[in-house]
Amino acid sequence: MSAALVALFAPYCQGAADPLALERGLQLLAQGSLQGQRPLKPAGQRPFGLQWQPGVAPLEPAQVQLSVEGVGLEQPVLYSFELPTHRLLHWLMAWQAAGGASGQSADLPEAFWQWLILGLDAQALQA
Repeated sequence: MSAALVALFAPYCQGAADPLALERGLQLLAQGSLQGQRPLKPAGQRPFGLQWQPGVAPLEPAQVQLSVEGVGLEQPVLYSFELPTHRLLHWLMAWQAAGGASGQSADLPEAFWQWLILGLDAQALQA
């Protein structure tokens, strides 16, 4: 991974705190997809797939598609959206930290789901 790319994204993704996590996140960003599992309450899981086309800079928009599968769904439910590439990278890093990097069944962070479903912006709420 290019040191320049790490330096470019570091201010947006706490890269100075953990440069290795940022580098792994950038590698995943370049792959363009992941598979995960969303836990259901009281039990079970819902598989999902995330695909994206990132921007080349942190503030450029990434084009993202989320596919959610599960029992009772004839076809996967598709969501298409765009968001700044640095925000996607931040969520990918959280997915990796939750076990996705080691091949475990991992979920995206709660902030992603709140942003997607409820339109809540955790960064705006903290301001």
